[in-house]
Amino acid sequence: MNLKNFFDNCSKTIVGNQKNIKLSISAIFSEGSILIEDYPGTGKTTFAKTITYNLGLNFKRIQFTSDLLPADILGYNFFKGEQSLLQRGPIFTNVVLADELNRGSAKSQSAFLEAMEEKNVTIDGETYKLPEPFFVIATQNPMDSSGTFLLPDSQLDRFMISFSLAELNSDQKKQVLKNDISFEKIDKSSIDWSKIKQQKDQIKVNENVYEYILDIESFINQLNKDFYISPRCLKQISELAKGWALIDERDYITHQDIKEILPSILRHRIRFLNNEKEKINFINKEILDKIKIPK
Repeated sequence: MNLKNFFDNCSKTIVGNQKNIKLSISAIFSEGSILIEDYPGTGKTTFAKTITYNLGLNFKRIQFTSDLLPADILGYNFFKGEQSLLQRGPIFTNVVLADELNRGSAKSQSAFLEAMEEKNVTIDGETYKLPEPFFVIATQNPMDSSGTFLLPDSQLDRFMISFSLAELNSDQKKQVLKNDISFEKIDKSSIDWSKIKQQKDQIKVNENVYEYILDIESFINQLNKDFYISPRCLKQISELAKGWALIDERDYITHQDIKEILPSILRHRIRFLNNEKEKINFINKEILDKIKIPK
């Protein structure tokens, strides 16, 4: 896969979000799920569809509403004569776009928990494996939007990264107006996932990088804030850093990689701040700037 061509193709549709494109593909190479939070009409769905179509993966979209049921997502068993058959839901695909996830009820949101963690789903006591690769790209509206439900911590922790789309300047807004978006015209890339996995597994992580990640966890635990870093989150940090290094065509992780990716990993785990800029500033100024890099 030619990564330069991938970025160029994505940029034809996505305007002014180069770092978010890089974060997203890093997460996908690490088989992590992505949460995009922004107001309606800002291009969240277009961003998710562009990334997916350019990767050439099977893709299904679920529009979350308050009356959506788990069976609408997972599927259900039915009888044809005396034979029990499974009607598979839209979750049986490579990429699920969970559009406006926080407009769904807690019951429908919970249908994703097993899938995001174990890449399986259970229907009427029977477990079914999902296609490989499998990950979720979810969008959600900010919590001050009407008709939204709070995502539980157990679900938020399953998302590897989150971000809001970058604010556009005047020239970029003009480009958006001029763009004729047609997903049918996208030249889909061919992804050799076994090769991607093999390359990522060969990326080296120095012991002092692991120490740096653990120092971040220890520092956060001492802050006395409503803010918790799970073992799953620690693993996501190292895995995402490998995906980030892979895109840069390196076979090792640097401390700077951790600094670059950490805000997108911690952002959706911070509950005591609501403003996007306050969260990013807190992560950079109150955490990263105060932690020494191990020698």
